[in-house]
Amino acid sequence: MVAPVPRVTLVQDRLGPVIALITSLAQGDLHPDLPVIDGDPELEAVVLGLQMLAEELAATRAAMAGRTAELEALNNGLRRLSGLGNLLLSCDTSSEAYVVLGRAAREMFGLSGAVYLYGASRNVVELVTSWGEQSMAKSFPPADCWALRRGRAHYASASGTEIPCRHTSHGEQCSAICVPMLAQGEALGVLHLVGTPDLGDDAFTELGQRLAVAAAEACALALASIRLRERLEDQSLRDALTGLYNRRYAEETLLREIAHAKRESSALSVVMLDLDHFKKFNDEFGHDAGDVALREAATVLVESVRTSDVVSRVGGEEFLLILPGASIEAALQKIDRMRVKVKALELFQHGRQLPPITFSAGAAAYPANGTAPDVLLRAADKALYEAKHAGRDRSVLAIA
Repeated sequence: MVAPVPRVTLVQDRLGPVIALITSLAQGDLHPDLPVIDGDPELEAVVLGLQMLAEELAATRAAMAGRTAELEALNNGLRRLSGLGNLLLSCDTSSEAYVVLGRAAREMFGLSGAVYLYGASRNVVELVTSWGEQSMAKSFPPADCWALRRGRAHYASASGTEIPCRHTSHGEQCSAICVPMLAQGEALGVLHLVGTPDLGDDAFTELGQRLAVAAAEACALALASIRLRERLEDQSLRDALTGLYNRRYAEETLLREIAHAKRESSALSVVMLDLDHFKKFNDEFGHDAGDVALREAATVLVESVRTSDVVSRVGGEEFLLILPGASIEAALQKIDRMRVKVKALELFQHGRQLPPITFSAGAAAYPANGTAPDVLLRAADKALYEAKHAGRDRSVLAIA
């Protein structure tokens, strides 16, 4: 007589594969080998249920991993964005901010891109910085950018039906996004990012688009702050009527140029000039006409000097020229050419032609006429009055 098989052994033979499957799942293996169950519908149902559970757990794990990666990417993006904002606010000038912005944007997005800002006329946006391999337009009218026309971000995928902006030639092959840079309700320009053909629609995730919008907002606020600071500083150093530098800037510059001339043993000339009979001109034709004369004369002076020279309005009709590296002989020749140009000006005010204007000038040289700013200016001023007393419309050299 054959001994009966113990019940425990039968259970183990039947449930062993299922138990092994459950153990694998419990140990974190969500892709285990599934046992083959024949002729046992109940166990087949159990195995099928465990398989569905494993697939659901695997999908959940993948979703969590993706969410973790997304959160990490968001955290990194926000950290870089914060760093970019702090760097921009530490910049002294707009040009310095453009360099910082380009380098930070390349690191933040890893894509080609550019920043465009409105020009003074606001009928064109101009490239201020770009990065990456893709070529960028140097400028374009605002109507060529959907983001500027609509006032919100415009995304054009490589495979989608969105209309790409006219200022980019990459829209049909690459994904691209334009984000308007808004500060205090005013559009300063646009942030433009372009993917590559191999990335296709994967160049911009939803997170990437949100970061682009946040970056554009942060950059716009920082650039607006820098521009305001530059404008206020410029207003404190320039004459409102002529746009020339004012007395404060001239005095600071003269002190600096004297120190430079002393170090380099180089020439330095200063010229004081004054429009002739300007009070009479104002009394006869009005202050508006006098303003026209001042502005036109200032334009001639600026166009007649080098970029290294400084032209300032230091009084009502009085101007100061600082000419680094210029000998007194060269300064006098330059003044005489200016007098000819100023006298030849055709001045009009409200359709009425105004009479020609002239100026008198006095020139002094460093170190022959003085080594301190006040001494040098007094010498030039004295020569100016000698020119006026001698009949005006002439220049006089200060006596050493």
